[in-house]
Amino acid sequence: MSTRIVILLTFLTIAGILSGLAYRTHARQVELEVRALAEAEYQNSEVGTVEQEARRLLAAAAAAASAVHDRDPGGCGPAFVELARSAGFFAGLTAFDRTGAPLCTGPATWLKQVDAALLRRALAAQGFVVGEHTVADTISKKVLPFAAPFYDHEHRAMGVVVTMVELDRLARRLARNWRLEDSIITVADRSANILVRLPNSGSWVGRRLPDGLVSVLHESHPGTLKLAVDAGDRIEAVGYVPTEIPPVDLFVSVGFETTSVTGDLKRSLRRSVMPVTLVLLAAGLLLVLLPQRNLD
Repeated sequence: MSTRIVILLTFLTIAGILSGLAYRTHARQVELEVRALAEAEYQNSEVGTVEQEARRLLAAAAAAASAVHDRDPGGCGPAFVELARSAGFFAGLTAFDRTGAPLCTGPATWLKQVDAALLRRALAAQGFVVGEHTVADTISKKVLPFAAPFYDHEHRAMGVVVTMVELDRLARRLARNWRLEDSIITVADRSANILVRLPNSGSWVGRRLPDGLVSVLHESHPGTLKLAVDAGDRIEAVGYVPTEIPPVDLFVSVGFETTSVTGDLKRSLRRSVMPVTLVLLAAGLLLVLLPQRNLD
Protein backbone atom coordinates (compact mmCIF):
# COMPACT_ATOMS: atom_id res chain seq x y z
CA MET A 1 0.00 0.00 0.00
CA SER A 2 2.86 2.39 0.85
CA THR A 3 4.39 1.84 -2.60
CA ARG A 4 1.11 2.82 -4.24
CA ILE A 5 1.07 6.00 -2.17
CA VAL A 6 4.60 6.75 -3.38
CA ILE A 7 3.45 6.30 -6.95
CA LEU A 8 0.46 8.59 -6.42
CA LEU A 9 2.58 11.24 -4.76
CA THR A 10 5.09 11.02 -7.62
CA PHE A 11 2.33 11.57 -10.17
CA LEU A 12 1.05 14.55 -8.18
CA THR A 13 4.57 15.98 -7.95
CA ILE A 14 5.04 15.74 -11.71
CA ALA A 15 1.64 17.35 -12.32
CA GLY A 16 2.51 20.17 -9.93
CA ILE A 17 5.84 20.79 -11.59
CA LEU A 18 4.32 20.86 -15.07
CA SER A 19 1.38 23.11 -14.11
CA GLY A 20 3.67 25.54 -12.28
CA LEU A 21 6.02 25.64 -15.24
CA ALA A 22 3.15 26.27 -17.65
CA TYR A 23 1.84 29.11 -15.48
CA ARG A 24 5.26 30.80 -15.25
CA THR A 25 5.79 30.48 -18.99
CA HIS A 26 2.35 31.94 -19.72
CA ALA A 27 2.95 34.82 -17.30
CA ARG A 28 6.28 35.58 -18.97
CA GLN A 29 4.61 35.63 -22.38
CA VAL A 30 1.92 38.04 -21.16
CA GLU A 31 4.61 40.33 -19.72
CA LEU A 32 6.50 40.28 -23.02
CA GLU A 33 3.33 41.09 -24.96
CA VAL A 34 2.73 44.15 -22.77
CA ARG A 35 6.32 45.29 -23.34
CA ALA A 36 6.02 44.59 -27.07
CA LEU A 37 2.87 46.69 -27.42
CA ALA A 38 4.38 49.62 -25.53
CA GLU A 39 7.50 49.48 -27.70
CA ALA A 40 5.43 49.15 -30.90
CA GLU A 41 3.54 52.31 -30.02
CA TYR A 42 6.82 54.10 -29.33
CA GLN A 43 8.34 52.99 -32.65
CA ASN A 44 5.09 53.91 -34.41
CA SER A 45 5.50 57.46 -33.10
CA GLU A 46 9.03 57.51 -34.56
CA VAL A 47 7.69 56.39 -37.94
CA GLY A 48 4.98 59.01 -37.56
CA THR A 49 7.64 61.69 -37.14
CA VAL A 50 9.12 60.71 -40.52
CA GLU A 51 5.66 60.82 -42.09
CA GLN A 52 5.02 64.27 -40.64
CA GLU A 53 8.32 65.53 -42.05
CA ALA A 54 7.33 64.21 -45.49
CA ARG A 55 3.89 65.77 -45.12
CA ARG A 56 5.39 69.21 -44.32
CA LEU A 57 7.87 68.99 -47.19
CA LEU A 58 5.15 68.14 -49.71
CA ALA A 59 2.80 70.82 -48.35
CA ALA A 60 5.51 73.42 -48.97
CA ALA A 61 6.29 71.94 -52.39
CA ALA A 62 2.59 71.93 -53.35
CA ALA A 63 2.30 75.58 -52.32
CA ALA A 64 5.36 76.47 -54.43
CA ALA A 65 4.04 74.57 -57.43
CA SER A 66 0.60 76.17 -57.10
CA ALA A 67 2.06 79.68 -56.79
CA VAL A 68 3.83 79.59 -60.15
CA HIS A 69 1.71 77.13 -62.11
CA ASP A 70 -0.54 79.59 -63.93
CA ARG A 71 2.26 81.79 -65.23
CA ASP A 72 5.07 79.21 -65.49
CA PRO A 73 4.24 75.51 -64.90
CA GLY A 74 7.93 74.62 -64.64
CA GLY A 75 8.93 77.63 -62.60
CA CYS A 76 8.93 75.91 -59.22
CA GLY A 77 12.47 74.54 -59.72
CA PRO A 78 14.33 77.13 -57.58
CA ALA A 79 11.88 76.72 -54.70
CA PHE A 80 12.16 72.93 -54.95
CA VAL A 81 15.96 73.14 -54.79
CA GLU A 82 15.77 75.09 -51.54
CA LEU A 83 13.14 72.78 -50.06
CA ALA A 84 15.08 69.64 -50.95
CA ARG A 85 18.26 71.02 -49.42
CA SER A 86 16.44 71.78 -46.19
CA ALA A 87 15.04 68.24 -46.03
CA GLY A 88 18.10 66.13 -46.75
CA PHE A 89 16.60 62.98 -45.23
CA PHE A 90 14.36 62.59 -48.28
CA ALA A 91 15.41 61.57 -51.78
CA GLY A 92 14.10 63.57 -54.73
CA LEU A 93 11.37 66.18 -54.98
CA THR A 94 9.40 66.55 -58.22
CA ALA A 95 6.07 67.97 -59.38
CA PHE A 96 4.15 65.98 -61.99
CA ASP A 97 1.11 67.02 -64.00
CA ARG A 98 -2.08 64.96 -64.09
CA THR A 99 -0.66 62.73 -66.85
CA GLY A 100 2.51 61.92 -64.88
CA ALA A 101 4.81 64.20 -66.89
CA PRO A 102 7.46 65.96 -64.74
CA LEU A 103 7.08 69.73 -64.43
CA CYS A 104 9.89 70.78 -62.10
CA THR A 105 12.34 69.12 -59.75
CA GLY A 106 14.79 69.76 -56.96
CA PRO A 107 18.55 69.19 -57.17
CA ALA A 108 18.12 65.41 -57.55
CA THR A 109 16.93 65.27 -61.15
CA TRP A 110 16.64 61.47 -61.30
CA LEU A 111 13.01 61.48 -60.07
CA LYS A 112 11.34 61.76 -63.49
CA GLN A 113 8.58 59.16 -63.21
CA VAL A 114 5.68 58.66 -60.85
CA ASP A 115 3.87 55.38 -60.33
CA ALA A 116 0.46 55.59 -62.01
CA ALA A 117 -1.30 54.05 -59.00
CA LEU A 118 0.31 56.60 -56.65
CA LEU A 119 -0.69 59.44 -58.97
CA ARG A 120 -4.31 58.27 -59.02
CA ARG A 121 -4.43 57.77 -55.24
CA ALA A 122 -3.06 61.22 -54.50
CA LEU A 123 -5.49 62.92 -56.89
CA ALA A 124 -8.44 60.90 -55.58
CA ALA A 125 -7.55 61.44 -51.93
CA GLN A 126 -7.16 65.18 -52.45
CA GLY A 127 -4.41 65.12 -49.86
CA PHE A 128 -1.22 63.52 -48.63
CA VAL A 129 -0.80 59.77 -49.29
CA VAL A 130 1.81 57.16 -48.41
CA GLY A 131 2.91 54.89 -51.26
CA GLU A 132 4.21 51.32 -51.15
CA HIS A 133 7.59 49.63 -51.30
CA THR A 134 9.19 50.15 -54.68
CA VAL A 135 12.62 50.24 -56.32
CA ALA A 136 13.87 53.49 -57.82
CA ASP A 137 15.62 52.05 -60.86
CA THR A 138 17.54 55.24 -61.64
CA ILE A 139 19.44 55.06 -58.34
CA SER A 140 18.94 51.31 -57.69
CA LYS A 141 17.48 51.99 -54.25
CA LYS A 142 14.51 50.52 -52.40
CA VAL A 143 12.27 53.42 -51.44
CA LEU A 144 8.96 54.45 -49.92
CA PRO A 145 7.27 57.29 -51.87
CA PHE A 146 4.95 60.00 -50.59
CA ALA A 147 2.68 62.20 -52.70
CA ALA A 148 0.25 65.11 -52.41
CA PRO A 149 -1.80 67.05 -55.00
CA PHE A 150 -1.31 70.71 -55.87
CA TYR A 151 -3.99 73.06 -57.21
CA ASP A 152 -4.48 76.14 -59.35
CA HIS A 153 -6.04 79.37 -58.04
CA GLU A 154 -9.53 77.89 -58.57
CA HIS A 155 -8.59 74.81 -56.51
CA ARG A 156 -8.51 72.46 -59.47
CA ALA A 157 -5.98 69.66 -59.08
CA MET A 158 -3.17 70.25 -61.55
CA GLY A 159 -0.90 67.37 -60.55
CA VAL A 160 1.04 65.91 -57.63
CA VAL A 161 4.29 66.53 -55.81
CA VAL A 162 6.33 63.47 -54.89
CA THR A 163 9.25 62.69 -52.59
CA MET A 164 10.73 59.44 -51.30
CA VAL A 165 12.73 58.03 -48.42
CA GLU A 166 15.41 55.43 -49.04
CA LEU A 167 14.59 52.40 -46.91
CA ASP A 168 18.16 51.76 -45.78
CA ARG A 169 18.26 55.35 -44.52
CA LEU A 170 14.94 54.85 -42.74
CA ALA A 171 16.32 51.68 -41.11
CA ARG A 172 19.39 53.54 -39.85
CA ARG A 173 17.20 56.27 -38.39
CA LEU A 174 14.95 53.81 -36.56
CA ALA A 175 18.00 51.89 -35.35
CA ARG A 176 19.12 55.00 -33.47
CA ASN A 177 15.88 54.75 -31.46
CA TRP A 178 16.08 50.97 -31.04
CA ARG A 179 15.80 50.93 -27.25
CA LEU A 180 15.52 47.16 -26.67
CA GLU A 181 18.13 45.26 -28.65
CA ASP A 182 16.49 41.88 -27.97
CA SER A 183 13.36 43.08 -29.78
CA ILE A 184 12.46 42.67 -33.46
CA ILE A 185 11.10 45.83 -35.10
CA THR A 186 9.12 45.54 -38.34
CA VAL A 187 7.63 48.30 -40.48
CA ALA A 188 5.45 47.39 -43.47
CA ASP A 189 3.28 49.15 -46.04
CA ARG A 190 -0.46 48.65 -46.52
CA SER A 191 0.16 45.73 -48.90
CA ALA A 192 2.20 43.83 -46.26
CA ASN A 193 5.57 44.50 -47.90
CA ILE A 194 8.33 44.78 -45.30
CA LEU A 195 10.02 48.18 -45.38
CA VAL A 196 12.26 47.87 -42.33
CA ARG A 197 13.10 44.94 -40.07
CA LEU A 198 15.63 45.27 -37.29
CA PRO A 199 17.97 43.50 -36.99
CA ASN A 200 19.31 42.64 -40.47
CA SER A 201 16.96 44.97 -42.30
CA GLY A 202 18.56 44.73 -45.74
CA SER A 203 17.84 41.03 -46.18
CA TRP A 204 14.18 41.47 -45.22
CA VAL A 205 13.12 44.52 -47.23
CA GLY A 206 10.54 43.68 -49.88
CA ARG A 207 9.49 40.37 -48.32
CA ARG A 208 5.92 39.77 -47.25
CA LEU A 209 4.86 39.90 -43.62
CA PRO A 210 4.17 36.54 -41.93
CA ASP A 211 0.55 35.45 -42.26
CA GLY A 212 -0.10 36.07 -38.57
CA LEU A 213 0.76 39.75 -38.97
CA VAL A 214 -1.04 40.06 -42.31
CA SER A 215 -4.22 38.97 -40.51
CA VAL A 216 -4.08 42.06 -38.27
CA LEU A 217 -2.63 44.49 -40.83
CA HIS A 218 -5.83 46.54 -41.15
CA GLU A 219 -7.24 46.17 -37.64
CA SER A 220 -8.90 49.23 -36.11
CA HIS A 221 -6.80 49.32 -32.93
CA PRO A 222 -3.37 48.20 -31.63
CA GLY A 223 -3.04 44.76 -30.13
CA THR A 224 -0.87 41.75 -29.33
CA LEU A 225 -0.49 38.21 -30.63
CA LYS A 226 1.83 35.20 -30.59
CA LEU A 227 3.66 33.88 -33.65
CA ALA A 228 5.07 30.34 -33.74
CA VAL A 229 8.82 30.02 -34.32
CA ASP A 230 10.91 26.86 -34.76
CA ALA A 231 8.14 24.28 -34.98
CA GLY A 232 6.36 25.55 -31.88
CA ASP A 233 9.25 25.29 -29.38
CA ARG A 234 9.67 29.07 -29.52
CA ILE A 235 7.20 31.87 -30.07
CA GLU A 236 7.38 35.58 -30.80
CA ALA A 237 5.30 37.75 -28.46
CA VAL A 238 4.25 40.65 -30.71
CA GLY A 239 2.74 44.07 -30.16
CA TYR A 240 1.46 45.85 -33.28
CA VAL A 241 -0.01 49.13 -34.51
CA PRO A 242 -2.11 48.54 -37.67
CA THR A 243 -2.39 50.66 -40.79
CA GLU A 244 -5.63 52.31 -39.67
CA ILE A 245 -3.81 54.11 -36.85
CA PRO A 246 -1.75 57.21 -37.81
CA PRO A 247 0.56 57.26 -39.63
CA VAL A 248 -2.11 55.71 -41.84
CA ASP A 249 -1.04 53.02 -44.36
CA LEU A 250 2.04 52.05 -42.35
CA PHE A 251 2.16 49.01 -40.04
CA VAL A 252 4.56 48.73 -37.10
CA SER A 253 5.21 45.70 -34.91
CA VAL A 254 7.70 44.82 -32.18
CA GLY A 255 8.32 41.24 -31.09
CA PHE A 256 10.29 39.35 -28.45
CA GLU A 257 11.26 35.73 -28.98
CA THR A 258 10.72 33.44 -26.02
CA THR A 259 10.21 29.75 -25.28
CA SER A 260 6.69 28.46 -25.81
CA VAL A 261 4.82 26.49 -23.15
CA THR A 262 5.43 23.33 -25.17
CA GLY A 263 9.13 24.11 -25.46
CA ASP A 264 9.47 24.72 -21.72
CA LEU A 265 7.67 21.46 -20.95
CA LYS A 266 9.99 19.56 -23.27
CA ARG A 267 13.06 21.05 -21.61
CA SER A 268 11.66 20.34 -18.17
CA LEU A 269 10.98 16.72 -19.06
CA ARG A 270 14.60 16.43 -20.15
CA ARG A 271 15.91 18.04 -16.96
CA SER A 272 14.07 18.48 -13.65
CA VAL A 273 11.25 15.99 -14.27
CA MET A 274 13.63 13.18 -15.26
CA PRO A 275 14.78 12.39 -11.69
CA VAL A 276 11.15 12.23 -10.54
CA THR A 277 10.42 9.83 -13.40
CA LEU A 278 13.26 7.58 -12.23
CA VAL A 279 11.76 7.56 -8.74
CA LEU A 280 8.41 6.56 -10.24
CA LEU A 281 10.01 3.68 -12.10
CA ALA A 282 11.81 2.52 -8.98
CA ALA A 283 8.56 2.63 -6.99
CA GLY A 284 6.81 0.59 -9.65
CA LEU A 285 9.59 -1.96 -9.59
CA LEU A 286 9.26 -2.28 -5.84
CA LEU A 287 5.53 -2.83 -6.17
CA VAL A 288 6.14 -5.73 -8.53
CA LEU A 289 9.10 -7.37 -6.80
CA LEU A 290 8.33 -7.02 -3.10
CA PRO A 291 5.93 -9.60 -1.56
CA GLN A 292 2.53 -8.25 -0.66
CA ARG A 293 1.44 -8.48 3.02
CA ASN A 294 -1.44 -10.88 3.59
CA LEU A 295 -4.06 -8.86 5.39
CA ASP A 296 -5.96 -12.06 6.43
